[in-house]
Amino acid sequence: MAQQGSTWGDPTMAGLFAVAAGNTAVWAILTERIAITDASIFIAWLLAAGLILTIVGLIGLRNGDTINGVLNLCFGVFFFATPALAYIFQFWGGMPLLALGIPGIPTTIVNGYVFIILGIVLATFVPVMGRTSWIPFLALFTIVIGIFIMAFYLLQGFPPMGIWPLIGKIAGWFLFIGGLIMLYLGMAVGLLTGFGRVILPVGRPIFK
Repeated sequence: MAQQGSTWGDPTMAGLFAVAAGNTAVWAILTERIAITDASIFIAWLLAAGLILTIVGLIGLRNGDTINGVLNLCFGVFFFATPALAYIFQFWGGMPLLALGIPGIPTTIVNGYVFIILGIVLATFVPVMGRTSWIPFLALFTIVIGIFIMAFYLLQGFPPMGIWPLIGKIAGWFLFIGGLIMLYLGMAVGLLTGFGRVILPVGRPIFK
């Protein structure tokens, strides 16, 4: 519900739902619930989540919410949008190389290196989330663990060999669980906004 005198609402719900949807797509491909032939649909979901989080981040910054603004922008651009573009280049960018007689397709190993940095960036916000409630703290902490595991999984190249497919599945489950917690938070915020009172508890702060 919009506040009087304000032209911009609170985009928090949209960001939480976008993380939940995007993480579910990542979970589905890491745990091999969808085939590599479904990659175009997977890419579409990454782009959608990245777009929403970018918008949420920009609105947050406009509203003076620096923490959530930066967090949503980093998550949306670096974890969803850019990897989606990387997969597009990987799957279709190899065609010009083949035309030149160079076999193979570009790898996404660089994503692994960047995800290590992204994990560090997001880890910085984990204790900050703890000042709000233990639930967003747990959600972001779980996602950060998943991102670090996924980073080392991606560093193995494509297709990963040995134990690494299992490692990728573990990363997927961490991201999925974190996404479910974000979904719960989005529902809690939505009900709080709609009814003006707490329907789903969101926990207490763990840091001051």
